[in-house]
Amino acid sequence: MKKIKAALLAALLSSRAFFCFAQNVSENASEVSQSLIPLEVFVGDQAELRYSFRSAVDFFPNAALVMEKEIDINKLPFKNLYNSIAIKSAYFSRNDMEYVISLQIVPWRPGIIEFPPFDLFSALNLSDKDKNKNISYSILFEPIEIKSIVEKTNLRDMQPPSPPFIIPGTTYALFAILLAALIVFALILRALIKFGDIRRWFKHMSMRRAYKKNSSVAVKKIKRLLRNKKISDIDFCAGLQNITRAYLEFRFDYPFKSASARAIREGFSKICLDDIPDSIAYSVEDLTSMFIRTDYIRYAHDSIDSQLYPPAEHQAKLASYERKSLSDMALKAIALFESDGASEEGVDVL
Repeated sequence: MKKIKAALLAALLSSRAFFCFAQNVSENASEVSQSLIPLEVFVGDQAELRYSFRSAVDFFPNAALVMEKEIDINKLPFKNLYNSIAIKSAYFSRNDMEYVISLQIVPWRPGIIEFPPFDLFSALNLSDKDKNKNISYSILFEPIEIKSIVEKTNLRDMQPPSPPFIIPGTTYALFAILLAALIVFALILRALIKFGDIRRWFKHMSMRRAYKKNSSVAVKKIKRLLRNKKISDIDFCAGLQNITRAYLEFRFDYPFKSASARAIREGFSKICLDDIPDSIAYSVEDLTSMFIRTDYIRYAHDSIDSQLYPPAEHQAKLASYERKSLSDMALKAIALFESDGASEEGVDVL
């Protein structure tokens, strides 16, 4: 009887100690940082709010080195902010030992926006076997400032009413002016041909078509590779690397085929004259992670490193979800590099 009482007392003390740990687990995070991309966000702009931290808590038990999970935005306690901001999507990912919470937002009102804290475990909606109901992990975003469109345009007064575009009775005069303009344009066009401007314009358009074809071929090959369930992890990683490297080398005229995985970011830094735009920085980091991971699968097979513990982090084998996540990294990067936003940042012209 005494042994039973002693065992019950020990269990009670252990459960109380574990509950105290659960209450304080959110205080164990280190190296917390927050960034807003772009740095200045105006009303109506689409932006990304990123919250990064390191923690001893394992939110992805038995997961591989790189993982991403979509967060149900309805799980986030931000309903009181919906009049000020729209949250399009939310993702939680891990890269090595760093965790990142990413929110895609569109603000509707200027000013300071403050976010209420929330429990990360509840937002992730983990299964019962992957979490303990007594554990909570509080996340609190720092307030962000949304600027007014007035600050962007510097227009503070209402514009005066515009006069009519066409004055009554001037239709025939406008047709005559248009005809004269067409004749002048034809003469100018003929003169420009002599100086090669038109040839250069056609050359530029042909390059744009070549870039589009290059991206289209790469996307089709990646999707075809992803559908092939019979190839090994090593062949899959080699194929994904070859397709992505060929796309990047043609797109940016830089020797990405021979660059090491860790030199991918250095290559983009040279292309962008040591100033990688914020709009593509996240995709460049994703590509670097993808190349490092696929290199490990290709070359660490049956090596000493692949036998280290824990096996989930060191074994040279792709998890069930990794083929999709690695392919998505490449596909998202290609879509971004071919978008108008990347061209406006200067990526297209270098």
